Amino acid sequence: MSKIVSVFGATGSQGGAVVEALLKDGKFKVRALTRNVDSPKAQALKAKGAEVVKADLDDSVDQLAKALEGSYGVFLVTDFWTVFQKELEQGKKAADAALKAHVKHLVFSTLSHCIKLSHGKLSVPHFDLKAEIEQHIRDLSAKNPEFVSSFVLAPFYAQNLSTYFVPRKGEDGSYSLSLPLDPSQGPMEIADINDIGPIVSGIFNDPKKFSGVAVPFQGSVVTGEQIAEIISKTSGKKVSFNFVPPKVFATFFPGAEEMATMFQFYSEFGSFPGKDVKIAQSLATQSTLEQFLTKNPIKLE
Repeated sequence: MSKIVSVFGATGSQGGAVVEALLKDGKFKVRALTRNVDSPKAQALKAKGAEVVKADLDDSVDQLAKALEGSYGVFLVTDFWTVFQKELEQGKKAADAALKAHVKHLVFSTLSHCIKLSHGKLSVPHFDLKAEIEQHIRDLSAKNPEFVSSFVLAPFYAQNLSTYFVPRKGEDGSYSLSLPLDPSQGPMEIADINDIGPIVSGIFNDPKKFSGVAVPFQGSVVTGEQIAEIISKTSGKKVSFNFVPPKVFATFFPGAEEMATMFQFYSEFGSFPGKDVKIAQSLATQSTLEQFLTKNPIKLE
């Protein structure tokens, strides 16, 4: 009988990619956890062979443990942007529930601890809270050796260039990509978020090897100028890069201040300081930005 892997956020970008990869791999039964089991996305996963179960990270530890009952593995992803500071509580609860449900292997989607790595200079809550959840999970594994934990770290999503950070058309008809990515500092890691799926699947297939291991991944490491050049090449429209100082970018929209600090962290420290991206490359192939945008060109009107 196949072991069950339960996937939080199964209808989201990360969870959905993990469900797809696990189903394709075929070694595990997949339980897709979602708040709305009747949504079109949830029903599509059911049609592909996943068991769809209702679970909400606002549920109690007992309720979450019940949703995870019988699971060998759990993929956990949390979303700061819908609950903000509550993300820490939700992540800890889900980890506690996995332990209570006798889950053997938890894979958590974490991020760098910006405020710690920058020695207090740069605070990026949607990174830092995940790093705190990671530490809680590591503590649980240290106290309970049978509870194996592993971690995966995604960089800036290539998909963001078609949504939140799409190049804008100026009055003269030209396009510009405006980001607080300082050209005088380091380039930025970027990846197709769908590539997280095969990586996580590979981690679940080798719990001993990946016990306590953090696996970052990237498809390309690029400057703002290079991103604009690749968009130009793949969209057929000329796009130039416009560096916006972080303090200016911070005024653009609600949440922009945190985004500006995130880009500053990328520029100064990289997405995964001190971590080895070669591990992910040994598990699966990651698409370059040009490969991704060739398949999914940005529509610039």
